[in-house]
Amino acid sequence: MNDNNPARWALQFHGRGGEYFRIWIVNLLLSILTLGIYSAWAKVRRLKYFYGNTELAGSRFDYTAKPLQILIGRLIAFAFFFVYAISSNVSPILSAVAAVLLLAALPWMIVRSIRFNLRQTRYRNVAFDFHGSVWGAVKNYLLLPLLLIPTLGLALPFVQHQQYRFVLDHASFGQQRFSGTASAVGAYYRAALAGLGLMLALVALFALTVGVAMWGGGNVLDISALATPAPAEMAARFALPALAYIIMLIGFNSVGAAVQVAQANHGWSNTVLDDVRFSSSVNPWAYGRMMAWRLPLAVVTLGLALPWLKVAQARVRTEGMQIEAPHDLSQFAAAQQQSGSAIGAEASDLFDVDLAL
Repeated sequence: MNDNNPARWALQFHGRGGEYFRIWIVNLLLSILTLGIYSAWAKVRRLKYFYGNTELAGSRFDYTAKPLQILIGRLIAFAFFFVYAISSNVSPILSAVAAVLLLAALPWMIVRSIRFNLRQTRYRNVAFDFHGSVWGAVKNYLLLPLLLIPTLGLALPFVQHQQYRFVLDHASFGQQRFSGTASAVGAYYRAALAGLGLMLALVALFALTVGVAMWGGGNVLDISALATPAPAEMAARFALPALAYIIMLIGFNSVGAAVQVAQANHGWSNTVLDDVRFSSSVNPWAYGRMMAWRLPLAVVTLGLALPWLKVAQARVRTEGMQIEAPHDLSQFAAAQQQSGSAIGAEASDLFDVDLAL
């Protein structure tokens, strides 16, 4: 296989909603019964299921974290927030000091969490890793978001892009680093502006519906009739705006999901790992339409349809990914495994715990 005729592999997802439902319901019930302690075990079971059902070139991914590592990390993170909560009831000054310390610890917690989860992710027995610094997290997660204030939120796509690049540019597979081939800031903005336009259209439709329901069938100047409507009239008057409001919320969620997919498409399509290239071709609006009916179904069923939603999301996003390489991926993975064997001790850091709540 030569460079002029590279091979191409599509990711596959083999999960099923019914299978995941059995894992999900047990995780939920045991987490409730143990007051959240079992949630660490629940996370491992969940990620093992999703990673283990994701296949690339005949091999599946794996998640190797131990539940106790996650539980310890969560207890540490909880301790930070507990100290802050207690200090706020003791003294305003102590509360301010605790808030500053918590804010200062946040970038460290972000870096530790990303590093932990990547190190526990494996493909063909080769682990991913993260080499980002705490200062990098400070810049991207504390300082850059401050741009949202003077720009009235217009800097959000730029901030999201920079946070994505921070993770990408410091991630690795074995000894090989991921990198971006080009900036996708423009694509992030195009996706965000398209989403904003659709959201504004939903708001306008909602406002029009309210106006029609309130004043469309009567005299606009008849304030007394508006103030004291009959019960049946009141129910009819508010039913349509209530329905429009629900549709608007569903639309917001669907559009937001579509924007995230469009941004992820551009991000992955400008990503390389040595001479391995990635591309993502998920249809953002088809994904948004899927969310538009599956999310209400999950709400109507009081969450019982949520496992099917999660599996559908994973399938669409995973099977829209393709990998292109001028050689057999098994040779690439074997080379990474061999080069990474000498640094295995570093990846076994005793404080390698998940600090995400």
